[in-house]
Amino acid sequence: MGRRKAAALALGIAITLAACTAGSAVRQGVRRPVLRMSGETNIISALLNLPQFSVETTDIGDSEKRLIALQQGSLDVAVGVADATYLAFNGLLPDRSRPMDKIRAIALLHSAAVHLLAGPAANPGRGFRGLRVVLGNPVGANEVLGERLIKSMGIARSEIRGEFLPRDLSVERLLKGEVDAAIVIGRPPQEPVVRALGGGARLLDIDGPEIDRLRVYYPLLRRMVIPRGTYPSQGSAVHTVGVDLLLVCRADLDKEIVYELTRAFFEQRPENTRIRPDPQRAPAAVIPLHQGAARYYREREVSR
Repeated sequence: MGRRKAAALALGIAITLAACTAGSAVRQGVRRPVLRMSGETNIISALLNLPQFSVETTDIGDSEKRLIALQQGSLDVAVGVADATYLAFNGLLPDRSRPMDKIRAIALLHSAAVHLLAGPAANPGRGFRGLRVVLGNPVGANEVLGERLIKSMGIARSEIRGEFLPRDLSVERLLKGEVDAAIVIGRPPQEPVVRALGGGARLLDIDGPEIDRLRVYYPLLRRMVIPRGTYPSQGSAVHTVGVDLLLVCRADLDKEIVYELTRAFFEQRPENTRIRPDPQRAPAAVIPLHQGAARYYREREVSR
């Protein structure tokens, strides 16, 4: 009898081990979900090396273009500004009366500040009319914000020589005197702004009635202060404006994938990323949360 029990036990162990080995092989053979993403490099880079996903990145323009791609299903995850996302979801964007109801929020990230830089030899105290101005990054979070900022100052686009350039190139041309002013949008401190100030450029205040005029286009735009010392040789605080950034996705993206992506974003981000969203503030998005993201926040709250 003892030999029979021993043999049965050995057979059971063997079957269990075989099942575990087979299960492991199946798991190893499962392809990782492919996520198509577009957005600011310093944010998307936090998701590139997550073992759960295979990430394909693409530059397709500013927030509005990314939201259109999400709505059409050609993109899975993107970074957008809160204002454009709110307007798009509610069908309030200019020339787009139909709501973009196929986008959902994953997380409220942080505020991006508008940096208005004047070149070493420029004299913006006389106004911006006739100046050569870089209005922003053509694939940045909000391509049109710089143009509308100039318009809020009572200056028509035709009264400046405006163009859109990548941040590094805009700073390079600013320091060479090939442009007079440049707008850089992002969370301080921005490395291109550090280089610009180191080369003699100046960071200008954005304050006064133009901010109120900007709110016509950006109801969620808010006043910001870049504290003294944020940048080398910045001896005083700089008053400016900023807008929140959102991580958004397709509404029909699998809820398990979005749950895992949200969890990984907050718990498994690479150590070298500067992006540290507050998980307490993250659910406070201006559009509905995706079911997968909402589940993560509920479970996190319960576990506290």
